[in-house]
Amino acid sequence: MRGRIYLVLGLLLWTSAEAQTRTPNATKTPPSAPLPVFEITLSKDPDYQALPWAWTTQPEAVETDCAGDGNVYVSVGGGNYAPVGLAALTPNGVVSFVNEKITDVPHPFYKFGAVNPSIWGSGVAFEVQGMDDAKVEITTWTDEEGRVQTEEDATNAVAGSYIARFDKDGTYKHAIAIDDLPFRIEKFATFDSGNVIAQGLDRKQVPQIALLDSSAKFLRYLDLRKDISTSQDVAGDDQNCTGCTAMVDEVVAFSYFTPWQGKVLLWRRYTSIPRIYEIQESGQARVVNIKAPEGYDIGSPIRTDHNWFVSFNKSDAKGNRPDAFDLLLEINPQTGKPLGEYRMKPPDKMPETVISCFFDGEFWGVRQDAKEQKLEVVRGTAAPYRGK
Repeated sequence: MRGRIYLVLGLLLWTSAEAQTRTPNATKTPPSAPLPVFEITLSKDPDYQALPWAWTTQPEAVETDCAGDGNVYVSVGGGNYAPVGLAALTPNGVVSFVNEKITDVPHPFYKFGAVNPSIWGSGVAFEVQGMDDAKVEITTWTDEEGRVQTEEDATNAVAGSYIARFDKDGTYKHAIAIDDLPFRIEKFATFDSGNVIAQGLDRKQVPQIALLDSSAKFLRYLDLRKDISTSQDVAGDDQNCTGCTAMVDEVVAFSYFTPWQGKVLLWRRYTSIPRIYEIQESGQARVVNIKAPEGYDIGSPIRTDHNWFVSFNKSDAKGNRPDAFDLLLEINPQTGKPLGEYRMKPPDKMPETVISCFFDGEFWGVRQDAKEQKLEVVRGTAAPYRGK
């Protein structure tokens, strides 16, 4: 019996010793190499006319875009009764796409305070609403100094929702009524054919993504794997969803379409797993999980003709985490793996300078000229960061 005990004990000791020698090789994970860091040097392009601040309601929070056509687009105006739309900064001057040009919608305005435009190969579009003057509620009162004050409330005066379309030269084409859709459009994008992809909430407050034809007629809903639009736990009055870090309506409001190489990318903020859906005009979709480094908050993509670029946020040297999203992360579109970090070379920084897109090896954007109170086009390239 004792001999058997010794034998078993010897086997245990041998097995333990072997495990100790093998364990380091079996469990050791090599540390991932730090991402290469690049610095973007931007300079003013004198061939582009600057845009006066008077065109924008918030020059400190400019929304800008570009589509590889040599123009930089800036959202202008906002709010009830204010001119709203886009201005294109081009080598031939400023081209406007504003509601004042719209002739087939009664008093067109954009009530949400942002334009959310769609720019594609041959046109520009944004959503507007009409207003029925007869239904505007007017309140009049006398203030403490005896002056008569008037306030107009257009909440109940909305007279239909439309997509207003323009040619690239600023010529207004027509408006398309969208009230008959089975959901309310929150954001949309346009394929080069003129067909549309849109997302928003339906009448039961369920998030939906749909394909529309070039006349904005409903074709079908899309079934995107693991998206909140196909989740079974989002229905009716339920405003929560699995995998979300905010209420459903916030997730929908902070979702963005970005055209890319004939397709459209969909990205949603406030989701626990950052992912991008690459959607073809046919509705076929591919999902790519963004493998962000630990501690990175991923933001929306910018337009590009090559690899993806997404904005991101991370803690600074003091451990603070400003909600700036003023850095860019280059992403491999096939794998979702990050390839490098990009930052603007000082003195350029957000929000004074905004990067709009990356085409033909160059970054494009707009910069505030505080002295002249204008927005100017800037462009430049990136080089490996060499430190301070």
